[in-house]
Amino acid sequence: MKKTIGAACAAALIATLAPLPQAAAAGDTVSVNPRKLDRGDDVRGPHIEGKRVVDGDVSLKVRGKQRFLLGTSGDAYVVQVLRKERFRVVRVQPGAEEVRLVRSSPEQVLLSDDGSTIAVLDKIARRTSIDVRSAVDGELLGSGGGFRGYPSLLDLDGDHLIVASFEKGATDFDWTTGTRTTITRRPVYRADVSSNRMALFTGDPYDGGCTVVAPLTRPKKKIWRSCEEAVLHFSPDGKRMVNTYILADGLGPNRVSERKVRGRLLASYRVGGFFGAIWWESDTDLLLEANAKRKAATVRCSAGDCERASGLRPTPMYRPMVSAKEPLFSRSAR
Repeated sequence: MKKTIGAACAAALIATLAPLPQAAAAGDTVSVNPRKLDRGDDVRGPHIEGKRVVDGDVSLKVRGKQRFLLGTSGDAYVVQVLRKERFRVVRVQPGAEEVRLVRSSPEQVLLSDDGSTIAVLDKIARRTSIDVRSAVDGELLGSGGGFRGYPSLLDLDGDHLIVASFEKGATDFDWTTGTRTTITRRPVYRADVSSNRMALFTGDPYDGGCTVVAPLTRPKKKIWRSCEEAVLHFSPDGKRMVNTYILADGLGPNRVSERKVRGRLLASYRVGGFFGAIWWESDTDLLLEANAKRKAATVRCSAGDCERASGLRPTPMYRPMVSAKEPLFSRSAR
């Protein structure tokens, strides 16, 4: 399962919005009210429901105050949990004992695309080391030190680990050999090796910096540019993206946009509270945890057509701490 680094940290002000039709023409704004949406299929693929990892007929209870699914590893699930005020990463699967892999802060761990390894940041002052461990038993497989500033782990695909910071730009770190290749000196905040996509800032977005989407292998080739939006996630095939306001911050965005990667707007989605976790279920289907004033649900949307993919539940009073899936540069996510 493709992980999402972690987990929609960007946010906009919460607003009360009048409901619009559930389906709209491409490019229209859709008001997402979970109570008024038709019930569609359940979420396809592994996901968290309450205290459980759910995957089709599989339902595994995972202990902890908070839990974030990082992805799958073979027949097992790699989950980050909060227990006794400490975050740790565990491996769980039906009929087997839980395996503790590593301790880590929520924003400092990343599961590889194939589920075989995990990368973990260890921050000491303004220098950071990175360990790569087995996602089966936690064995240390490789490490590298001397990463300056406040780096983020953006993607781990095979032996390629994309590490980025606002101060130093993005680096392709080959953890098997220790080789480091500079991708760009500009601040990259999203990267996906498999789809060859990245999103970067031209400068500080609080001082006029804009978003640029480019191929990871050709950072100077502009695919799209915006001074109003930042990318939350690229679709698995890299042909779509879900975005939010470039300066969004706080509880969770109340508005996101679905676009083709070259910028064509497919739809905007608004909710009367906030969106929690956001991820791609497929190349064209977007899943959003939609929290309205009183009721919440996981909602499936594509180009303006939306349906509920879960039952209704009470809207939480506050949003749980986000995982590594969804940072912009807040570290200073299928």
